[in-house]
Amino acid sequence: MKISVFYNHIVTASKQSGLSVPEVLSRVRKWGIQAVELDLDEVQPSRGAMKNQLEQAGISVASMYAFFDFGNASDVQPGLDFIDTAEYLGANKVLVIPGFIEESASEELRNSSLQRMVAALREMSEYAESKGMVITLEDFDDSRAPFSTSEELLWFMDKVPKLGCTFDTGNFIYQGEDALAALGRLESRIVHVHCKDRSLKEHPVETPKISTNGTKLFPSPVGSGCIPIPEILERLKSIGYKDTVAIEHFDAADQLGYMQQSSEWLQAQFK
Repeated sequence: MKISVFYNHIVTASKQSGLSVPEVLSRVRKWGIQAVELDLDEVQPSRGAMKNQLEQAGISVASMYAFFDFGNASDVQPGLDFIDTAEYLGANKVLVIPGFIEESASEELRNSSLQRMVAALREMSEYAESKGMVITLEDFDDSRAPFSTSEELLWFMDKVPKLGCTFDTGNFIYQGEDALAALGRLESRIVHVHCKDRSLKEHPVETPKISTNGTKLFPSPVGSGCIPIPEILERLKSIGYKDTVAIEHFDAADQLGYMQQSSEWLQAQFK
């Protein structure tokens, strides 16, 4: 498997450590990280500059992701432009966050929003396929996301047959769902993996994600938290998954240290 990391973590590590972004990129490449996960907003204002920076560091783009509001806006053109940008940067997978629905929304509004999201994802999937790319959806850790559980993801994948799954190991716990059980339900659709761990220990200098049952979920280096990542990796190997696992720990107080520890732990699992 190939290891990637969120470009956000590289920029944050630069700010935390005083190192330049190219210096951080050089370090993560030496640690065995081969690619990045890029937010569409991060390639602005110059996608050419981003491409050159990553190429000089010997780092590719494993996947790109972007946020949309397709539940309220039916214009899918921004999504198609996003695919073009990902193609330019060499990504063959893109993660789409198609929108959010407020919990207070009426059933009628919720249903119409879901149908607009489905329509946009279908059109994007067709367009991506024509370019040899795959559109993915993940278990997003937000109560307003109508795709935060395996059941909700499967609903979308039933409506959009060409949609792939980006399996985020650390997000199912947000809704109280068992990650291994979710993996069993989604395994045939998984094309990308976010390797996110969570810590249940108090980290005074870090901001936790609060789950739907009130549990505080703090950032953690991969392999050091409460998510059964060794078992998940074994299961992924058993079903023939050989693609990318992306290190993810937003809000970490020491991104440089977390990235090194996560990469070293993951490489030990692959031996």
